[in-house]
Amino acid sequence: MPQPGFSADDYVNPEAPEEELRLKPDHPRVRDRSYDCSRRAQELDLWKKSLVAIVMEPWDAYPDLAAIPENAKPGPSLMLFVKERRRGPGYVADFVYKAADLPVTVHGILVNQGAGLGVIELELWRPDWGYWDSFGDFVWPSENDVPSTVSVPITSDVLRRIPLGQIVARAQAELADQSWKDEGVTTLTLGQPQDSSGPELAPESVQALENANALSQPTQRGRPPLEEELLRRVAHAYLREAINGPGLHRRLAQLFDRPEPTIKDWIKAARQRGYLSPAVPGRRAAGPGPLLSHAEDGPRTPSA
Repeated sequence: MPQPGFSADDYVNPEAPEEELRLKPDHPRVRDRSYDCSRRAQELDLWKKSLVAIVMEPWDAYPDLAAIPENAKPGPSLMLFVKERRRGPGYVADFVYKAADLPVTVHGILVNQGAGLGVIELELWRPDWGYWDSFGDFVWPSENDVPSTVSVPITSDVLRRIPLGQIVARAQAELADQSWKDEGVTTLTLGQPQDSSGPELAPESVQALENANALSQPTQRGRPPLEEELLRRVAHAYLREAINGPGLHRRLAQLFDRPEPTIKDWIKAARQRGYLSPAVPGRRAAGPGPLLSHAEDGPRTPSA
């Protein structure tokens, strides 16, 4: 990419020699946002080029907002931001979680790098923060804007109350939903919400949604099912070796280069799937199952 070009207005002293030119401290290339009064600018940036899903709202427990009791407390909120420009391999979405009993806003990044959906990065934002400006004055939000939790320190108890498991579960359920393909999504055009279906969405938006859908599918629990071809080979080998007497499992373990417990599991699966006959009480060996019923699939004498 070409280097950005600067004009005289970008420098503190545009008349200085080239090696002494310095960009103004408030220039977008060098300004330090860590001195902002809050993380609101960072939170607003999440909306840029993002597909946004509101998963949890503070008053979800009260469908009729007109009937909220006076002493009711708002629940937590959870928003997902699927950035069209992915942050890296396995990126799925950003999230922002807020709760009345937490002194911080929780920002995190969800990824799936082969082990299922999980949080790879977590930030805790204070509601507001002060700083010293260039004139030596301390800048602080007005007292009316400062939440009472701003002075509460982050303790191990606060960390335990961040429900990461619930956040991941709710995010996965939302992101894995593919109803947008039929129902479309709501986009903002000149500040007005409009419904857009799949063909009308920008290619970047469609790609981001499809990527989030794919990476958010629940991972399969337990061992993956054995392939049919493997079970067929196990059945053939079993029938060939069974006529050679004791030591069947040991010989098969050597043939397939697997531990004997694994071989026993494979034989059991071959029985259950129909490649070997069911076990008969008092008889150790098995015959061909329904899927090995042809003559060519019968017992064979091992070749020399």
